[in-house]
This record gives sequence, structure tokens and C-alpha cells, in this order.
Amino acid sequence: MNKPWMALVLMGTLAGTLISTNLQASTEQNFSDDPLAQRCIKMLDIYAAEDFDAYVAELPEPWLGIFGEKTLRKQLADRHGKYVKEYQAKPDTIKIKAVTSAKAAKVEQEKLGALEAKEVDLYIASNKGNSSATACKYLRIGDSWYFRSLRL
Repeated sequence: MNKPWMALVLMGTLAGTLISTNLQASTEQNFSDDPLAQRCIKMLDIYAAEDFDAYVAELPEPWLGIFGEKTLRKQLADRHGKYVKEYQAKPDTIKIKAVTSAKAAKVEQEKLGALEAKEVDLYIASNKGNSSATACKYLRIGDSWYFRSLRL
């Protein structure tokens, strides 16, 4: 076997591995300082505390008028129940995976004036073995961003 060729193959394999590792590292981003990511994590605290005033403050202004207090209280109670069942007081791990552009639904554009949307992708896990990949959705209406949803 020709030894120079083996050396070239070995060097090529090593270089490819190093480049691949560097590409992986460079694509991982730290989203912990992103304002929408921070607000998404805050929503978990709002669900845990079942804090209606904080919940409504995150929603677009017309939301309360469109759905009514009774419906929004029921939504929050349902999410609180699911959150407590899955994670009790607080998840052990919350990782922000990505903050990406999303499409605002036609009804969000028409009824709320949503100009754009973003999703904050999260990984949540508890020591009970429960884990899930989920996302918060935010809508930009005018110059402000408003909470739209958080799937649990």
C-alpha cells in the first residue's frame, strides 16, 4: 500500500472531523439574552403561579375583549394544571433551543394587526423524567411584541 496516500487520507479525515466539529459549535447560539426568550421563560412562572394579571399583561390588548375574562381564566387554569402535573413547582432543565421567525396567521393579521411572528423553541425537563420540546409564539403588533401561545 502506498504510504503517502494513507497519510493524505488520514489528514483529510482528520481535517473533515475538525471542520465538522467547528461548524457544529458555530451554529449553536446562546439565546439566553434574547428578550422574547426571557419572556417565554417568564410565562412558565406565570403558569406555575396562575397569575391572571401577569398573563393578561403579556397578551395583545384586544385579546381580553375578544375572548373575555372567563375564557382567558379557564385557559390559564388549564395550563396551570398541566404545568403543575408535568413539572410540579419548576422544571429542572429549561434550554432555549432557537428563536425563529414564524408566520402570523391570517386571522392574527386581520383582527390584531400582527405584522410578524416569532417562536422561541424550548426544551423542558423535570427530574420525574418528564420532558418536552415546546415553543412560545409572539406577535409583533405595531412596535411591541405580545405573547400568543405556549404549548405544554
